[in-house]
Amino acid sequence: MVKNYFFKMFAGIAFLGLLTACTTTSDPTESIPNPDDGPPPKKILSKVSSNNVTLEEYATTAVTGDLQTAVSKDESFSGSAYYTATVTYTNKDITKVKYVSSAASSLTYEFNIVPDATRKKIYNATSTATGATPSVSVVSDYAFTYSATTNKLTKILEKRKEGGISAYNRFIDYSFVYNGDNVIQVVCSKGLLDINGNPNMSTAVISKYSFQNYDSQKSPYSTLPSVYFITRSLINPAQFYKISPNNPTSMFIELPSPAAPVNTAQSYSYDNQGYVVVEKNQNVTFTYKNL
Repeated sequence: MVKNYFFKMFAGIAFLGLLTACTTTSDPTESIPNPDDGPPPKKILSKVSSNNVTLEEYATTAVTGDLQTAVSKDESFSGSAYYTATVTYTNKDITKVKYVSSAASSLTYEFNIVPDATRKKIYNATSTATGATPSVSVVSDYAFTYSATTNKLTKILEKRKEGGISAYNRFIDYSFVYNGDNVIQVVCSKGLLDINGNPNMSTAVISKYSFQNYDSQKSPYSTLPSVYFITRSLINPAQFYKISPNNPTSMFIELPSPAAPVNTAQSYSYDNQGYVVVEKNQNVTFTYKNL
């Protein structure tokens, strides 16, 4: 009797265990997490516009994202004109950028670039700015200086042949100030070279371009090569903030008298990857393409 009782009890426990196993075993697919979507695709800036008017446009290769052409406003022209820049590569390095304006009266710029041994910086460069006559054309030679400790660009010295003269007679000294990796000021000193071909700073006229209060988000221009933006900024130094990884929230430009200082504020909206999509104060929209 007792034996039968224990037999029935163990049989019942075994049966309950079988039921429990059947009801608690999940669908095998439920224990496998959903496949990882992976990192988001790499973005590259393709267009900058305001009120449906294109301000800048960048054509890049489909797979590698190499910049081929860039269109940007010609600030030297009082009307509506744009520069088209054509980029040339040698062994994957940018070695030439040529700017042609839609305004016939504007200068045509051609920069020839020598990369340094690391292939990440410009060693030196030359440019020709060709106008309608030799008297308005300019030939320039650029020397680049980098910090020995940070490798940041600290100075560009441009020696210029102006007014159809065959010898270098003028200079522009571009000096850079940083906060972290962001350029916060570029001081441009323009003057005469002395008899030995050195800058005579006593003749210099000063312009200051200050880029202030950077955010911590990604600059749309950081998706494109800084070499291009350096050449573009040598045409208009107000562009130098575009070599920074983040976005300034104000710009203060001080040109020689009688020009009044200009202060411009920026406020941004970002996408979920931290890239700027709208600059709200000037209603500027940034459009990207995925690689």
